Amino acid sequence: MKIDKKNLLGLILLFGATICWGTSFIILKNTIETVSTFYVLAIRFTMSALLLGAIFIKTILKTPKKTLFNGIILGIILTFAYDIQTFGLKNTSPARNAFLTGSYCILTPFLAWLLIKDKPKVYNVIAAVLGILGIGLVVFSGSSDSGEISIGDLLTLGSAVFYALQIIYIDKFQKQGDNTIQLLVFELLTVGVVNIVLSLIFDLPKGVNVYSLNLNQILNVLYLTLACTLFAQLAMMFGQKLTTANQASLILSMEAVFGALFSVILGDEILKIGLIIGFVIILCAMLINELKFDPIKLLNPKNADNTDKNK
Repeated sequence: MKIDKKNLLGLILLFGATICWGTSFIILKNTIETVSTFYVLAIRFTMSALLLGAIFIKTILKTPKKTLFNGIILGIILTFAYDIQTFGLKNTSPARNAFLTGSYCILTPFLAWLLIKDKPKVYNVIAAVLGILGIGLVVFSGSSDSGEISIGDLLTLGSAVFYALQIIYIDKFQKQGDNTIQLLVFELLTVGVVNIVLSLIFDLPKGVNVYSLNLNQILNVLYLTLACTLFAQLAMMFGQKLTTANQASLILSMEAVFGALFSVILGDEILKIGLIIGFVIILCAMLINELKFDPIKLLNPKNADNTDKNK
């Protein structure tokens, strides 16, 4: 496929977003070891929403009530996803957190079947079977020699369910005609506001000193806000418009790979053979699902063509 300048720009933007998200696991892990999870997420999402709202102020001021309400629904779902995932990250490694979170793309077709009666395809089932096998290997290849399943792994898997729900409802609301920017701003703002409330409830009673940050913590939070949320969201949004669906899916699925890579490079993860095999299997499942790899069409293209014609 010929790549023109616009397509190349789109690929660069998507790679930029994916790399930022990949680095976020280890940076967030280091940050929440000394700073409250609610406080970090409150700053990250509130600042991102306000900055994004300022950039697209004319569009935001025209937001209809229906889109505002839908944005809040998405924000509540994303709050559960991020908060559960982040608490999970406290009790597992960034690499495991990244790959287990990535399992949302395997769960999405089946939740869509349950909620909106959109029946999964053959490649969804294949990806699910591989995904379960890979997740099992990752979970049972524990960080300790005993191979015990950590609460962090279970929480991360729980967060993947909410990320899958987010994908389903974003698609639903966009098909109803809701503006992407308007949805995104109010989604991010909702996450920020909910975490502000949670921080005031759970953090403030410990004293106002819990809100003090040193220079390193400030830099980490700014990076998570500006690079991993604001830039990454915008890069993904515009990058997808300049690339094909397959290109975008392939690049964005690499988030887990970058997450594991940075975790290993920075010494937070010691890879075991079971963990490596599990990572590879989950990645294969994600690629099969995102690239819509159908072995029936591959093995019997004539029959597949006839099937398509009869639809």
